Amino acid sequence: MRNVKISLILFAIISLAGVAMGYGAFAAFGWGLSLFIPVTLFMGIEREGFAFSSMAILAGIGIVWIIGGWEVALNVIEMTIPGYITWFSLKKEIKRERLALLLTLYFYIISIAEDLFYGPPKDIDPIKAIIPFRWGLYFYTSALFAVIIMGTVALVAKKEVDFKKINFGATPVALFILSGIAAILKWFPVIQIVGANALIATCGFFLIQGFAVATAVIEKWQPLSRIITFFMAILFPLAALVIITLAGLFDFWFDFRKLKGGLQ
Repeated sequence: MRNVKISLILFAIISLAGVAMGYGAFAAFGWGLSLFIPVTLFMGIEREGFAFSSMAILAGIGIVWIIGGWEVALNVIEMTIPGYITWFSLKKEIKRERLALLLTLYFYIISIAEDLFYGPPKDIDPIKAIIPFRWGLYFYTSALFAVIIMGTVALVAKKEVDFKKINFGATPVALFILSGIAAILKWFPVIQIVGANALIATCGFFLIQGFAVATAVIEKWQPLSRIITFFMAILFPLAALVIITLAGLFDFWFDFRKLKGGLQ
């Protein structure tokens, strides 16, 4: 009998995450658990084949649909597609930067579609000041999801994705400067808002590259330093994101990893 252990785990994760998403008190747990769907799907396809993993997904989504309804099932489906994207991209040996961009664009399109269909997220609705800039924030958070997926594939699935070598070169820096100039043109409100959104979105590239820099640098540290850094990031997540984004920006000039690219 063929070993389908990973496919069974995938079915369990999808079912549990989907059911949890449908209950307000456990929704956060469900969303957190759903982040492991792409890497589990990736491992299932790699080790047990496309068919068994896909059947596990269909069965899990069916359970979620029956218990939680079509909206929850749709949320689960959204988290399965990145697993297919990652597997196909690595199979075709697509460059790591393009994979990161593909995943980011996927989540960004999903965010835009949900905004147009459901309206702005309820958790940011009270903060009226940032709603005009949500389009840029969607791209930034989409980049964060892309990092999480690529990171879990590298760590859990033990798949070499060369994440530490991601380098977007000069293009994001040029976009950052141009959008920054547009964002301060207070005499042209429309251009200012577009520029501010583009500025925030461009930071998504620096976030991805900053994580690559942090991974390359931290792996050279002693275990105790790594543990301290990990807990500091957990305690101060916003500060960690700012530092990582800045690391990605300044990597263009300082080339922290001594890679070819940037000003070279």
